[in-house]
Amino acid sequence: MQHAFEQSQTGMVITDQNGIIVLVNDAFCRIAGSDCAETSGWPIEHFYVSRRTPSHLPVTAGTKTNLTHSWQQEVLCRRADGESLPVLMTVDAILDERQQPGHFLHSFVQLTGANGEILDDRHWIHIDPITGLPNWLLLRDRLGHALAQSERADTTLALLFIDIDRFKTVNDAAGHIEGDRMLGELAQRLQREVRSKDTLARLGSDQFVVLLEKDGTAEAAQLVAERLQEALDPPFISGDRYLLMTASIGIAFYPTDAEDVETLLTAARSAMFIARKKGPGRLAFVDHRLTARLKEKQQLESLLSEAVHMPEQHFVLHYQPELDRHSLLCTGLEAVLRWKRPKHWQQPPGYYMDVLARLGLGVRLNRWMIQTSISDHRQWHDAGSALGGLPVSIQLCESHLAQDTFDHRPLDHFLRHQETGAFEWLTLKVPSHGIGSDLDKATHLLKRLERLGIRLAVEGVGTNSVDLAWLSRLPFHKATIDAQLVGAHQDGRRLVEASCRLLNALDIEPVIVGIDNVNLASNLEPVSARLVQGNLYCPAMPAEALSQWLEEHRPAEE
Repeated sequence: MQHAFEQSQTGMVITDQNGIIVLVNDAFCRIAGSDCAETSGWPIEHFYVSRRTPSHLPVTAGTKTNLTHSWQQEVLCRRADGESLPVLMTVDAILDERQQPGHFLHSFVQLTGANGEILDDRHWIHIDPITGLPNWLLLRDRLGHALAQSERADTTLALLFIDIDRFKTVNDAAGHIEGDRMLGELAQRLQREVRSKDTLARLGSDQFVVLLEKDGTAEAAQLVAERLQEALDPPFISGDRYLLMTASIGIAFYPTDAEDVETLLTAARSAMFIARKKGPGRLAFVDHRLTARLKEKQQLESLLSEAVHMPEQHFVLHYQPELDRHSLLCTGLEAVLRWKRPKHWQQPPGYYMDVLARLGLGVRLNRWMIQTSISDHRQWHDAGSALGGLPVSIQLCESHLAQDTFDHRPLDHFLRHQETGAFEWLTLKVPSHGIGSDLDKATHLLKRLERLGIRLAVEGVGTNSVDLAWLSRLPFHKATIDAQLVGAHQDGRRLVEASCRLLNALDIEPVIVGIDNVNLASNLEPVSARLVQGNLYCPAMPAEALSQWLEEHRPAEE
């Protein structure tokens, strides 16, 4: 036994119950860059950095006999020359005659790549620095391999999503440094309950994931989940305080609940939310109805993201005329988004605008609409088309007003870099509900846009509450009122007329939009607004069809 210890190519260290080195082999001395005489008597923790705060031995002399006496972690080994090497450290308890840990055997194996080269600090891109556990990058890789193996072997696996209940409250009370230390201790407790063939990873904050590869049955997963919850039962000591922690755990299975990495993680997370609703310290399995809705939501968001990042392949701009209701002269155009392949979508693009805004994609799509309108207008003007003499309006998303853009570039900066000589033909329609949150910031932006020659309109007057004080301060020349207000309120027509009069008093011209049938047009006949828009007069059309429509509807006196 002693010969094997001395001749092993694996670095080995034996410590006493307090972690003091009593014996080392030559392989460890080569890894550490020191000789045997220099290492004896030193604490083992002097020779590695575990990235934990603080770094405690995984098992101690007081470890219960019914718990595992082996623990593994990837650490940085400190060399005598100041360099650090990534190694895999395994700690095994050496039990005495009473089956209690008397000494500990630490094994150190250098981590190498596929070609045998020693990994450098870049290896830590896969390791969570606070707990020393695999992070999301490494978990995703292992989960992908595990799913592939399960598919080949026609077996199941389980994924446990762990959320520490009320950890933010504990963290705020104890302080973030102490909170990180407790996360390290918490991770060690959880690690002791997980078999070496399974994976415990930290996703971030107070969320962890356990991947059970070999025994993915409901019974086994529930047993592990209960052990993990029991591991948190003893109070955590912070100074002179005893802090209690519990965990909500959601459990999902491959292939029953999901068949890919992202969906499996989403399913486990949804189960965790179900557990959390039951109260702290509970566990739950997947609700398949909720999982189906989450999967549909995730697929929709993925499709929308792809569409916005490749707009030329998915979108096309049509234009809808704005008319003088008395002469039926076309007074302007509004750019309207349409799908290039509408059969692939259940709803028109406008239906998804709230989702796009939540995903932070509204600005990208807005910019593409503006650039496309600029290009179309230039072509109309160069070709001598009647369309080139008409103003064009484009709806803005709220993120522009808040200047919450993905590249931190305000809208007026973006417009200055567009290839167009002037903007007098462009009208930007501002959503009325997007201004009140930060009026000063929006006012500065709108006035800068006005200085570029751009005309401004406010959208949704009457539908959304509007502060007349700020409306009078902003440089709007038009405002839209939805014709549907007539049917939505008992005195809808009076409301529309009152809105028109208020706008006229502020020198803002009202435009009644959404007039899609004869009944609406008839109900709005007494209203004083001059400008109208809707499918009853002309739907949104491609430029070529719209040009022909304009020729056919040119007034006889012209």
